[in-house]
Amino acid sequence: MANVLKVTTPMSGYDNSNNIRGNPEMQNPVNVQGPVNTEKVVRPDARSDAAAQQQDSASMQFKFETNFDNFIQQLRNMPVLAEELPKLLREYMGALNQQGGSSGLAQEIGRFLAMLEISPEKMQSLLKNQNMSAVRYTGAFFDLLRRVMSETGSVELKNSILLFLKRYTDMAESGDILSDIERNIQKMTKWMFPEQSAHLSELNSKMAYQQGASAEQTASNLETLKNEILPFLNNYISKTHDRGILRDTTAFIASLIARYENGQMDGVAQAFDRLMEFQAFQKYFQGFDTSRLFELLSHTEFEQASASNTSMEKLADLIRQGISGEAGIETRQVFQQLMRSVLLNESVYMPLLHMFLPVCVDGRMLFSEMWVDPDAGREQENGQEEDSRKVKGLIKFDVQDVGFFDLFFLCSDGKVSLQLNIPDRLTDESGTIQSDIRQIFREHSLETEEFVIGKSNVPIPLTEAFEKIRERKNSINVSI
Repeated sequence: MANVLKVTTPMSGYDNSNNIRGNPEMQNPVNVQGPVNTEKVVRPDARSDAAAQQQDSASMQFKFETNFDNFIQQLRNMPVLAEELPKLLREYMGALNQQGGSSGLAQEIGRFLAMLEISPEKMQSLLKNQNMSAVRYTGAFFDLLRRVMSETGSVELKNSILLFLKRYTDMAESGDILSDIERNIQKMTKWMFPEQSAHLSELNSKMAYQQGASAEQTASNLETLKNEILPFLNNYISKTHDRGILRDTTAFIASLIARYENGQMDGVAQAFDRLMEFQAFQKYFQGFDTSRLFELLSHTEFEQASASNTSMEKLADLIRQGISGEAGIETRQVFQQLMRSVLLNESVYMPLLHMFLPVCVDGRMLFSEMWVDPDAGREQENGQEEDSRKVKGLIKFDVQDVGFFDLFFLCSDGKVSLQLNIPDRLTDESGTIQSDIRQIFREHSLETEEFVIGKSNVPIPLTEAFEKIRERKNSINVSI
């Protein structure tokens, strides 16, 4: 009789328990992830948080990256304006010339290229103007604000200065904010029922969207937005249960209205009057006539430089037309990538000064894009400030009929170390190029400490040229 229960000592040679093979269907699968059930503990499987981070997985993944991580990832894939825009313009203009060049966008591109013509003598002033128009807070007034911020230990004074700057920024950008509101309201009229769309258009007709609106017009705009347009949109969403793009656009308009209200001139004046109550602030602004505040803010170096920087406004208009499809559906994605590149360089995480300089010198196009860190050596590893100032920069430029270049430099105490990557066609001329650049530096009282010539086949990544971009201490690292 078979010893089923094994209640007795088994005979030698009849115990085959060690040879029992398990059912493969009962074993834990190695490649199958079980469903997530928060109500109970399920059997173990191949699921792991580390596996969810593999980019080659085709399944749905949980992403644990923060906004800062996403910014770094986008920065690695960011197209270079100085490299992509010349290719796009040459390709598009060539296609239009074959078709007769009757397109309206072709005329806009022609006007843009005509605006870029400049003599070599004016290059320095153009670069200086581009630098001033890249940063809003430039000039003697804001230098004094920075000095107060650095010297005071009062948290309340620092917060008051930041509040004033926020109000000033919203006031200075009130025209752009109002344009965004107008554009979004016009879009919303196309997504609504005819009767409600006509009523929204009627409310929108009460707005004064022209530039240089008076204080009375600004107050009237704010009253119309807060008491008529925004309540009407919220009521429409509640009745129609529209929880899609219409609600998202309404929320965006509400945030723009908040900025528009925050930038009212009365609020800016009150914020500055609050600063004048601090003795540490009066140390530098004693006797300042507060009635001339707005006159001073409207004539800063940034405002003057921006008013004369018409080529960048034309470039932004061309990109906008390209995104809308006026340049053809096949180039829309390229224009979208260029716009992402511009916006990414204006991100709050970007600690560098960014400039784009398209010019035409002696009939030859030059598209140059540069990133500069004027405080590259401000702090040492031990946290102490260095005595000398270091400036680090990366310049990428495309010269018509010559090729693409990369220039990385580090300047301190009149000494420059640089790496220049040149096209392959100029390899035989590297010695001449090096001697000419050294001569240019000597003419400007700069000493070339180290000079490396390379090839521009592989461009220098921005994240490798500036290590501080990856340092989280230089940014607010949050996730939504």
